Amino acid sequence: MKTCVLLTQYKRNHLEKQLQQIKKQTLQPDYFIVFQNEEHINIDHLKQKYDFIHVKSDFNTKFFGRFSYCFNIPADIFLILDDDIIPGIRCIETYSKQCIKKNGIIGGNGRYSLINIKTSKRRHPHDNIRPGTQVDFVGHLWCFKKEWLHFMFRDSPYTYDTGEDMQLCFSSKLYGGIQSYVGEHKTKEDFADITLSKYSSDQFSSYKTTSNDLRKMVEKYWQDKGLIFIT
Repeated sequence: MKTCVLLTQYKRNHLEKQLQQIKKQTLQPDYFIVFQNEEHINIDHLKQKYDFIHVKSDFNTKFFGRFSYCFNIPADIFLILDDDIIPGIRCIETYSKQCIKKNGIIGGNGRYSLINIKTSKRRHPHDNIRPGTQVDFVGHLWCFKKEWLHFMFRDSPYTYDTGEDMQLCFSSKLYGGIQSYVGEHKTKEDFADITLSKYSSDQFSSYKTTSNDLRKMVEKYWQDKGLIFIT
């Protein structure tokens, strides 16, 4: 099975750290893409040092553009990484194997729905969730089979401002019976992010520009379509 890794470039300046880690991976991807939304940071010097396909959009495709571009790549397994995480050197191998074994979407972290939080016996959905746990949706890194990607674009998103993580996981579960799981790790080198979220709380973090109310509306949108959340 062929693997594709796609890194996201927007306003953060951590790309070279990510490129260095991809170069060290125990499983090298068959296709390696840097998807750049607009040109807030010039990365021409990195193109001279590292071997990757550079895809640049002159307008901001926000969170969904990078997923839709995957339709162009003849790979079987895709790993899309946010621009605030630095993967361990066994991340690609570890996550790809889990995706195949579980036949599910594997993520760097996981979340539960906010809709049922008042009646659920679970902890708050923003708390850390144990590796290997089945969740409503995953984030930061998404490892999935290309054959599931069409589920994501079967319905229009409730909003393009956020919720690509929910769109992928909710649609895959509703239309394909595909579950989502937090990635499992034996050592730090299996982690999706060896910095342990060091870069995820800066001014570019999406959670600072969106609200729980909007997230609940996205969840309600999918609930109305027939999706049943984990309780």
